[in-house]
Amino acid sequence: MKNILIVSVVLLVFWQLIFPKYQSYKYEKEARRYLQTTWADETQKEIASSQSKDFKVDLLNQYPNMRIYQTFLVDVAFVPGSLNKDTFQKLWCSKLNQLTRLEIKPRSAMLNVFEQDKVTFYLIVKDKFGKELFSFKQQVSECSNFGQLRAAKKGEVIEETRQVTFVPGAAPALRISPSEPAASVQ
Repeated sequence: MKNILIVSVVLLVFWQLIFPKYQSYKYEKEARRYLQTTWADETQKEIASSQSKDFKVDLLNQYPNMRIYQTFLVDVAFVPGSLNKDTFQKLWCSKLNQLTRLEIKPRSAMLNVFEQDKVTFYLIVKDKFGKELFSFKQQVSECSNFGQLRAAKKGEVIEETRQVTFVPGAAPALRISPSEPAASVQ
């Protein structure tokens, strides 16, 4: 009878303490693998299916640094005030709200990976000659809604996100036809 009691206690301790840590480890490993390989592949396919002929988007996955290069293939006159870093931060971070579709444990593991590995996204916009027009950097764990995502229930809407074409959409710029003189920006 003592043996059965000891085995029962050991199983109970394992089930209550060790198994959840193993499950969390497994989800974190899966999240890292997704970010290192699958994310870039899926995003590249999405971009290829909806990419405009006026610009090209390339991804460079140097996990934990995810770089997105957007290069215009036509002449553009960049409007300096049109790209606001605060607006980009809000839009970028609002994309994280989609994580509430996940169950709590996988979502928590993904957020742990973002935080532990300091996953950072970079967006670099260039003109057709390779001159940088705009750059943006966002470490995922520094998003204002990061804490809310940890506490959210499955399917909970954190904030209403607007449908915005961010990436792979074109950054705001003016297209210049060959007959028009280019506007000078000082």
